[in-house]
Amino acid sequence: MSDGAELDQRSLAVYRAVLLHRDTDSTALAKRLDLPEEQVREAVSLLIGLALLAPSWEHPGQLRAVSPTLGLEVLLQREQRELAQRQHRIEQNRAALASLAAEYTAQSQAGGLEDTELLRGIDQIRTRLEALAESCVHESLAFHPDGALPVESIEAGRPLNERALARGARFRTVYLDSIARDRATREYAKWMAERGSEIRTSPTLPMRLLVIDGTTAVVAGPKQYQQPTALILHSLVVVQAMRALFEAYWEHSTPMGQPVVPVAGGLTPQERELLRLLASGLTDDAVARALGIGVRTERRIVAELMERLEASSRFEAGVKAARLNWI
Repeated sequence: MSDGAELDQRSLAVYRAVLLHRDTDSTALAKRLDLPEEQVREAVSLLIGLALLAPSWEHPGQLRAVSPTLGLEVLLQREQRELAQRQHRIEQNRAALASLAAEYTAQSQAGGLEDTELLRGIDQIRTRLEALAESCVHESLAFHPDGALPVESIEAGRPLNERALARGARFRTVYLDSIARDRATREYAKWMAERGSEIRTSPTLPMRLLVIDGTTAVVAGPKQYQQPTALILHSLVVVQAMRALFEAYWEHSTPMGQPVVPVAGGLTPQERELLRLLASGLTDDAVARALGIGVRTERRIVAELMERLEASSRFEAGVKAARLNWI
């Protein structure tokens, strides 16, 4: 059985027939359900793999239906186990790739890598980004870690992205979950999605990032200057690392418009990330910036979590959250 096996309507009908009518013979099941025998056998195989059918105690060689209550528990345990394993793999990849990306960026800032451009000032940065947008042919990957987009950036980027989309370029963008609270950014993301872009959201993002056609990456530059800076990276090794970092976050992000799937304890991914950031020692201001929300909103979420945990202090909330495996 593959990890992606799921209980479909046909398999559910076969399970119901075995459960309620005690039919286990493929021919009898096919006749009762008006289905081809081959499809019935496939459904039976799937149900065995999902532990919903088991060997009969009374009739060796035949099958019996497992109680729906027990079957549901088995399915839930299986899904939780696979989710935990997948989460662990993603977190391992994310940590390794984030560390690698940070190391490469630091080397670039120190001049340790070739093929790096340092841009200084908004005008120079925007001019270079416009040129990159016009040159994009195949793919544009982007992180937007600052929450709401400035209206002027939206209006400046709209025609550039529209022309790239018309050329057949594929756009994939990850915003913060918090853009749901900003009308302009939300509507712009929807506008892009209507034109074929793929949009996802994540509780936090590691950096501002743009990867064009797998050959050029743009990240924020060093902060020792008195004006905004950006690094244009052309080294294939660096660009591949940045693209791998994007893919790690993309896999674990939520497609825009889909309901957010709760994690441990019924937390949203944003709430869990907030707890993790607080546990790492960040201040309310730093946590709010990482999540792309206001400090007042961050403190309101903290208060709600403390109430759910029945904690009278943040320390007590942290202890209880750890005991519940929320963090």
